[in-house]
Amino acid sequence: MAVRSSMWLEYQIEANWTSPVIFILYNTLKPVGGSLLLLAMYYVVTGGFLGGESLYFLYIGNAFYMLVAQTLFNVGWIIHDDREHYQTMKYIYISPLSYFMYLMGRSAMRFLLSLLPLSVLIFLGVFLKIPYHIEVLLLLGTFFLGWIFVISSGLLLSGINMLTARHGNSVGQAFSGIFYLFSGVVFPINVLPGWASKAALGMPSTYWFSLVRRSVLGKEVDSIMSGFTTGEVAVRLIIISVLFFVISYLTFRLADYLARKKGILDMTTTY
Repeated sequence: MAVRSSMWLEYQIEANWTSPVIFILYNTLKPVGGSLLLLAMYYVVTGGFLGGESLYFLYIGNAFYMLVAQTLFNVGWIIHDDREHYQTMKYIYISPLSYFMYLMGRSAMRFLLSLLPLSVLIFLGVFLKIPYHIEVLLLLGTFFLGWIFVISSGLLLSGINMLTARHGNSVGQAFSGIFYLFSGVVFPINVLPGWASKAALGMPSTYWFSLVRRSVLGKEVDSIMSGFTTGEVAVRLIIISVLFFVISYLTFRLADYLARKKGILDMTTTY
């Protein structure tokens, strides 16, 4: 019930400025336009749509990265929105609703809202002759596991934002940028320096994007990740995601305790 109410609230906050039709168009066209801009850059650099695995890798990775970027960008701003914009933090805390479940619900809705532009990009991929080989069950499991690690990242962001001023926007972009660079989104992790490749293997997002490619393209085109079977990638993703969730949850609880102790839980910075 708490998660469902928070999901409804997230939709109302995001869409209350216009009609549902216009909001759907805005929510879809903006991220799709950004992805097509990257595609135009690829066209300029290569001198044409040459096809091949590099195009497939870039297109699918960037399309699914939207789920991560859009969710983290939104979750990174929730604390400051409640504390300083709407100034409702204290009222949410004294309500029967768990703030932890509240954050999960709002991030879940943002994750769901990002599925529509993703679907549009997948459809446009047909005209680029992306060789889809979709495994439905694997893709559904991949979506669920992806939501878990995105939620974990959101908890970590929320904990940081409880102790900082209005920097949630930039912190959220920084977090999503780390995933973009080190997780094999638009280029394989084997092109990274040795230390960076090793760091990438410790991140849940690396295994998630590998599962994305396996469930959509039917294969892995990253030379490092192709050394793991699909089962091994799934197991590693589950284990690392659970550890990441535990660390993020403990960090969130610690930040919550410190914010209460310092008396800054609902303090406004007025800038």
